[in-house]
Amino acid sequence: METLIKTRRYSADLHPNKKTVYIIPNQDERCTDAEAFEPRRRQSYRDAEGLVNFYEDADPAKDKYWRERIGKYLWVHVVKEDMRRKGIPVSASPDTFILAAYPKHYKLWIHKKGDPANPRTDHYLFGSRFVDRFRSPAEFFLHMKWILEGMPMKGPGQPDCQCCYCDGSRPQGEISQAFGVYHPHRRDRGGGDDKGGGKGGGKGAKPRSPTSTTIPFKDYTKLNLPPSS
Repeated sequence: METLIKTRRYSADLHPNKKTVYIIPNQDERCTDAEAFEPRRRQSYRDAEGLVNFYEDADPAKDKYWRERIGKYLWVHVVKEDMRRKGIPVSASPDTFILAAYPKHYKLWIHKKGDPANPRTDHYLFGSRFVDRFRSPAEFFLHMKWILEGMPMKGPGQPDCQCCYCDGSRPQGEISQAFGVYHPHRRDRGGGDDKGGGKGGGKGAKPRSPTSTTIPFKDYTKLNLPPSS
């Protein structure tokens, strides 16, 4: 692996094939705004109407899809910009970008709700102390950028982050459209759903499980990457 850039918050490594970049967040507690969290409803039981409403670990393919989308955004809007500021030539032209792991304590879950034979499924990224959940990779773009920029604050409990939840001045549809990744979402049409306990954005406190969870590294551990610092 060739290290393209290494900062206090992350490093970016180029695979020997010269076509894949791994963006590796520092897993230190000081480099995340997340807390260990597990949804309350983890059992596939049926309610009085015979419907289910529970969470499972996201499947590896979907998890990788999210991290690739986030990685591509970070390469363009964080890594390349940091390299230019440091005077590091941006000579690589990769075609695959992977966020090697989420910041510490973040985790992608799948929510299943409705008919047990064919439940509705939604993927959510949980963990942030300030945001209830992120419903798509695009929703997490600006928040992840804020984390890698050192998590600046406007004031106590007020992240200086431009994501649709922390800032609130732009709906996610407008933000996604600016990045060329806009897809109409039920939330933009006034919808929403329940996750079994809210947090952040004025929605109340997130319930805690008595057992803390940690975030396993997904892909890059098998590639003998250098440890983050």
